[in-house]
Amino acid sequence: ASAALVFISEYTAKDVQAHIDLKGKPYRIIYNGCTISNTERIVDPAYQPTAPFIFSIGTIALKKNFHVLPALLLNNSYQLVIAGITQQPDYLRKIQQSAEELVVADRLIFTGPVSDNDKQWYYAHCEAFVFPSLSEGSGLPLVEAMHFGKAVFISNSTSLPEIGGDAAYIFKDFSPAQIQADFAAGMAHFATNQRSEQVKKRAAIFSWEAAAAAYWDLYKSLL
Repeated sequence: ASAALVFISEYTAKDVQAHIDLKGKPYRIIYNGCTISNTERIVDPAYQPTAPFIFSIGTIALKKNFHVLPALLLNNSYQLVIAGITQQPDYLRKIQQSAEELVVADRLIFTGPVSDNDKQWYYAHCEAFVFPSLSEGSGLPLVEAMHFGKAVFISNSTSLPEIGGDAAYIFKDFSPAQIQADFAAGMAHFATNQRSEQVKKRAAIFSWEAAAAAYWDLYKSLL
């Protein structure tokens, strides 16, 4: 039997407690670290966008909510690059159909799975990172994008507001008009207030050094 429990976010702790009786066992929140290293040299990716682009990454599955994103391509010249393994081919088609209905399909790019190098290049070179996921335990891609000081836009779901804090902009809902308005307002606010360094500071909270120290403190408290 465990002496204590660890959760990777306040959200996961509350979710587990809603379904399982912890029987009074102590627990702590210890956030995952960020796997991005500043010492790695980033080279050009296999696919380079041909225009300024918005980036997202994740398994192509319904819970990631990617089909709302093509609306961000209306009334601008951005490309939308989505990286990740296709888990649900029918959902991939739904995203494509959304883009076709809005007549922006020519600016929607699926890269498929990408290497760590390519992923980091996209983070480093995108105009913004968008992550409308409806189910995340810790939201690692959000932390990775913040590490690069990018404007980040998220859903108001599960762990994402907790992880993004005041560094992230939240989509109020996913109607085309609202998602466009939230994106435009966020991008303007980000530029006007030069928030890149603030975003990087938020990302620095999520380090493996801090996680290891927290685990060690917990272990020592149980001796």
